Amino acid sequence: MKISLIYPHVSVSERYGADIGDIGGRQAPLGILYISSWLKEKGHDVQLIDAEAERLPDESLLKRLKFFRPDCIGMSITTVAYSSSVKLAACLRENLNNVVVVAGGPHVTANPSDAIANSAFDFGIAGEGELAFSELLENINNPAKFAEIRGLIYKNSEGGIFINERHEPIQDLDQLPYPDRDALPDIKLYRPPIGCYREEFVVSLITSRGCPYRCIFCDNNTFGRKIRYFSPEYIVGEIEDVLKRFNAKELTFVDDTFPSNRKRFKRILELILEKKLHFSWTCMANVNDLDDEILRLMKDAGCWQIAIGIEAGDDEVMKVIKKGITTAKVREVANSAHRLGIMMKGFFILGHPMETHESMRKTKEFALSLPLTDVVCTIATPIKGTELYEMAASGKYGKFDASADSSRFNYWEPVFVPEGLTEDELYKAQRDFYKSFYVRPVIFFRQLGKIKNIKILLRTMNAVLKILRMKSKDSRTGFNPSTNKSSG
Repeated sequence: MKISLIYPHVSVSERYGADIGDIGGRQAPLGILYISSWLKEKGHDVQLIDAEAERLPDESLLKRLKFFRPDCIGMSITTVAYSSSVKLAACLRENLNNVVVVAGGPHVTANPSDAIANSAFDFGIAGEGELAFSELLENINNPAKFAEIRGLIYKNSEGGIFINERHEPIQDLDQLPYPDRDALPDIKLYRPPIGCYREEFVVSLITSRGCPYRCIFCDNNTFGRKIRYFSPEYIVGEIEDVLKRFNAKELTFVDDTFPSNRKRFKRILELILEKKLHFSWTCMANVNDLDDEILRLMKDAGCWQIAIGIEAGDDEVMKVIKKGITTAKVREVANSAHRLGIMMKGFFILGHPMETHESMRKTKEFALSLPLTDVVCTIATPIKGTELYEMAASGKYGKFDASADSSRFNYWEPVFVPEGLTEDELYKAQRDFYKSFYVRPVIFFRQLGKIKNIKILLRTMNAVLKILRMKSKDSRTGFNPSTNKSSG
């Protein structure tokens, strides 16, 4: 069959906010790249379109699809992209005869019935897509088999929604072929946000699926909490492949926490050193998985930056959000990394349940006290399927606009406001956090220490200026956050 896989276009201003949207990063859509490779191995003819990376208008996307003439279209959908994806699906249904449209991704997994009800989607896939999607394609003309396909969401002729039991997660991840990076429009379109790269393009890899931690705000419905790993040999083989084929000099590992399995992680680093693979890299990690021994080995293997989820500077708030770390452990790891010459980026969130003016002040002061080079400070966003969503929806912790357009669930606009705070106060605290962090001489010199060329230096300076000019809520979002109506 001829299959088109689409990663829908979402503008950077929608994803990151109007004020700082164009300094956000762009990551290759690894999920559909794995599915593309999997389907090609099954003999399907696959077209992959990353409409976000190409900033492709729907009209241009439609032209490509008409030329390819797919039998089935699969779309990977996040919450922030859901509204625009529904419109796109309707456009495809209107202009392409007899095409089957399938929705997958995190939003569909968390909202299985709502995602395809009253929309142009014929089917949904919940959870990992490789097995369910390929089984659907094998039985696409045999509705009697739909009930047997695990992970499938489908409609009957009367419009009833049926949600099948999900597939067991794939345990042996090494059976998956490498992501289909050859299908990307141009590998050089992809790099992390400003401050997280030192080369002109960065290749992303993922070495596991799932996350063992229990943070209340994290949406891990697609891959689940039980973590599964690719083997060290598989990962180092993939590293060798991208270094050779794309002449990559920098990689980023996008696992929620790359070092979570200490034995496996050490073996990956040892293989990198044994094979004398020369590249720089960054990753995300939980501070509980880091100590001096691991940090030294990471440094030796080429790591120059680690991004850590800190989220709060108040240990009581840490407990509320079930972060599982302490401010003391964060400080210990940040200081160790700084001594070893590894730069640290901190992720923070304002507006947690039970957040107060004082706890937000503590978070800012904690960030200022750490040897961080970069920070990201977002606003707590209840994504359906998370514990935070259930807490917000209960009405016990503040005001929650659960009916807001999906594009507002972007981590930059408050759809949930904790008791005792206002939207204005959240915006003000976020602006103050950024300005307090970046308007310091020490940050200027830390930034200079990581920059390798003039282009990246200029981008970084532009990014800092945009952060310092972050405006009020109305000018940032383009609409009044007290309503659900966007100005476009």
